[in-house]
Amino acid sequence: MSTINITFKQITDTATIAQVGDYQLTIDRPPAKGGGGAGPMGGQALLAGVGGCFASTLFGAAQARDLTITGLELNLSARLSETIPKRFESIQLDVVGGVCSDPEAFGKLVRIAEKGCISINTIKQGLSLNVQLP
Repeated sequence: MSTINITFKQITDTATIAQVGDYQLTIDRPPAKGGGGAGPMGGQALLAGVGGCFASTLFGAAQARDLTITGLELNLSARLSETIPKRFESIQLDVVGGVCSDPEAFGKLVRIAEKGCISINTIKQGLSLNVQLP
């Protein structure tokens, strides 16, 4: 079983830097919620990860079949719960743009990406999450 590790270090009173391999992502709260606005909120980063995972899985499925996709555009929306604890109740991911070198294969590639995206599979199937102190 593979493990992905990400480290987080506080950089301001409200923001952290997530070190993801060779990349960094600043996560913060907006000023309206007491933050500094230095980056997306964690929930937004989670949703961006879903869209990015889907897109990269779609591109990989196309490349594996010697096909190309250009101009891909996705719209993702998520509904927040009205009850406590706050959570996302639903996520809608719409493919609103994109051209495939084989237009008839595009729908199949979208389904392959939906089934192959780790982020989508995790959300659909659920997972165990534990928070602990050292």
